[in-house]
Amino acid sequence: MKAMGKRAQRALQGLAAALGVLLLAACGGGTEQVTPFEPSRYMVFGDELSYMTPAGTKYTVNALNSDGNINCLADGSNQPSRLWTQVLASAFSFVFAECNPNARPVSAFIYANPGAKAADFEAQVAAARAVHGSFGCHDLMSVLIGANDVIDLFENVYLPNPTSANKTAVLNELTARGARLGQLIAALTDNNGPNFIVSTAPLMNLTPYAAQMAIAFPNADVRNALHDFSENFNTALRVNIPNDGSRWGLVELDALLQAGVNNPSTYGLNNTGDAACLPATWGTTACTTNTLVTNGNASTWLWASDKWMGWRAHLNLGNFARSRAKDNPFGCG
Repeated sequence: MKAMGKRAQRALQGLAAALGVLLLAACGGGTEQVTPFEPSRYMVFGDELSYMTPAGTKYTVNALNSDGNINCLADGSNQPSRLWTQVLASAFSFVFAECNPNARPVSAFIYANPGAKAADFEAQVAAARAVHGSFGCHDLMSVLIGANDVIDLFENVYLPNPTSANKTAVLNELTARGARLGQLIAALTDNNGPNFIVSTAPLMNLTPYAAQMAIAFPNADVRNALHDFSENFNTALRVNIPNDGSRWGLVELDALLQAGVNNPSTYGLNNTGDAACLPATWGTTACTTNTLVTNGNASTWLWASDKWMGWRAHLNLGNFARSRAKDNPFGCG
């Protein structure tokens, strides 16, 4: 087992702090902002990890009601399925149209798309602006994107000819993409703009997809390549966002996943290498608790499919995001 890295340690500390905030709040205390942040709406940008279909299905294990229909709000040990964005939204009682069984007023809006890459972020923001008009300090936004950039360049540039020169070319391109994303976020949050929760992309070397590719391409140093590609994108994203926390809060999904792999029981996991969903459902939102592999578990397996994470990782990331949104000095002024 690899020793826990510094970012993984910070992620563990951050999750502990997030859980601590919830426990303190339950006891009447807490570490809230001086002026609590009270956003009026929430907009979601990103890829499969933040996307719900109009029917409420997701790229994770979907929970079912007793009648066999999708339960998009499930949040328990038996059939959980909430996305990290739903966990964050619940901190402010926001409701998505895609998951609104009680017909409450909609206050959260999804502009994430399957297959989205960093270059698509700008178009997603433009789509949100076309609907909602100008953005301001009473808006909460989140973005989690980058996995599809890594997969795209890995498969189409590096794998056909896995040389050091091609690897360097991919690293440079991912650095440029991560930097551009960070710059766009920084520009949006300037001048009393919206408040952002920014997540790093997952470490794709930890996925079942990476394990499959390593077997299929034994001479391509797959796991190291995917690690370095993910790391370069995330590093460039981090260093291109202002380091003051007044308009944005960073949640490090890459470090959370690494910490979960290194210390699974701490994160409520007992399988960190396999996909819980049947392969026929990978790349779709069709996986449910009725389409799991033998002994697959929606609650305790890190990965739902070959590339996308399960409920436990969404819960941990969502709790981390909640604490950032509640504790960072978000708001106006």
